[in-house]
Order: sequence, then structure tokens, then C-alpha cells
Amino acid sequence: MARPNPLYGTGIFRRRIRLQAAQGQVSVDLEDGNHGFRLRLWHDGERVTTVEVDPLRIPFNTCAEAQRPLQRVIGHRLDEDDATLRSRLVPGDNCTHLYDMAVLAVAHAAAHLSKRRGDGITDDGCTTCLYDMEVDDERDGVTRARIACNGQPVHDWAIAQHTLHEPAEHAGRPVMRGFHAWASKSFSGMPREAAFALQRAYFVAQARRHSFEPAAEHPGASDGMPQGACYSYNTGVVERAFRSNGTVRDFTDSPELLLKFLP
Repeated sequence: MARPNPLYGTGIFRRRIRLQAAQGQVSVDLEDGNHGFRLRLWHDGERVTTVEVDPLRIPFNTCAEAQRPLQRVIGHRLDEDDATLRSRLVPGDNCTHLYDMAVLAVAHAAAHLSKRRGDGITDDGCTTCLYDMEVDDERDGVTRARIACNGQPVHDWAIAQHTLHEPAEHAGRPVMRGFHAWASKSFSGMPREAAFALQRAYFVAQARRHSFEPAAEHPGASDGMPQGACYSYNTGVVERAFRSNGTVRDFTDSPELLLKFLP
């Protein structure tokens, strides 16, 4: 059983995602207090042809194996919808974060291709999007969660008991189970993508409440997570999922270190 983190209530969970779309390829880099990944996706203008992953910092020794189910993205048409991609990849079979990165990569590949065709672009210009997420530790029962895109604020939420209290137009909406349904209808374009990214950051930020040290005493099977919560919590994997030593980082006071992937 994990112990309470004695520092919880004094810090900020930070996550940064950088997307770079160029001709025929998209790169996605993600780093937060628990994870560090690089993903590269290639396409031929119609379908995904290759996907490669660098699992630089992972919670469990088994996480790197999730590169295998992610290969199902190969062959996906860039003009197919999110539901088709979801059914192809099956989120519970994958690492949650690699799944999210693949979805982002496909979306940005399609958007970049559409922009090139629509604007008549003929060079190999690269389009970059940088998302910065901040989730404050809960204080007085309330958590503040924010996301900016390329330095511009997009969402600023006040959350209590996994329910939105601010902004007023979304008060009462769930931030955990049921989030995807209402957010899909309430947002579009970049704000929709940012809302999904911020919700995921809020979910991962809950890990700050706990201390899993020493790692050897907290194997995956001891977490009590449901089957299919992610790749490493699946039957046949969770039994050999052991926590990695020394991989948790606190970026509360050092956001500038995100995406530097320091050892």
C-alpha cells in the first residue's frame, strides 16, 4: 500500500507536450513528474506507415513493451475519425500516454497535410505546438488546473471532488468518468484537444498524493488497479510489472527542465 506523500499540498504537477509536424512525419515529446517519452510517426499522405517510441523514463519495467500494441496504428487512414482510431488501438491494451501521443500525432499529421494542401505550401515547413499543463496540489478541497498552448492560456479550471466548479458554464461537469462525452460536445479544434490533454494531466497528477518508495515494495500488482487500466495493469503483465527506481521528478519550481529529459 502506498504511503501519503508528505510534500503533497505544497507543489504543482507539471506536464509539457511538444508536437512538431512536418512533411510526412510528426514528432511528439512528453514529460511530466512520472514519465518521459518521445514518439515519431511517419505517413505517406494517406495512411500511417511507421511509428517509433523512445521510453526515456517510465514507472514500470513493463511500460516499454507497450510499443508493440501501438504498432496497430500503422495503416490507419489520416482522414478517419477518432472512434476508428480508438477501435484500432484499444486504449486498455496500450500505455495510456503513448496512446494519447499517437492520437495527437495522427491529428496533427492530418491537420498539417490539410494546411499544406489548402494553402498551397510546397516547402517542408514545420508546425510546432507546445502545451504546458499545471495542476496545483489540492488546497482547501480545490485543485486548480491550467493549460496553455504556445504560451497562450486556453483552460483554467477549479476542481473539487473530480467535478468542475469553475468556469461557471461548465460547473457540475465530471473531470474523470464521463468527461470525454461532454467535452467532445462542448469544445472543438485546439480547445478540445487542450481540454483532453488537461484532463489527462489532472488524472496523472493524483499520483503526487502518494509515495511509492522504496520501489521494490510497490509492484504493479499491489496497486489494485482494474484490468485494462493500461498496458502494465493487464493480466499477464501486471504480475511482472515492477516499479522503476528513482524515476519520479518534481518540477514544481523548475518547469524549464521539462522536455530536457535529464537522467
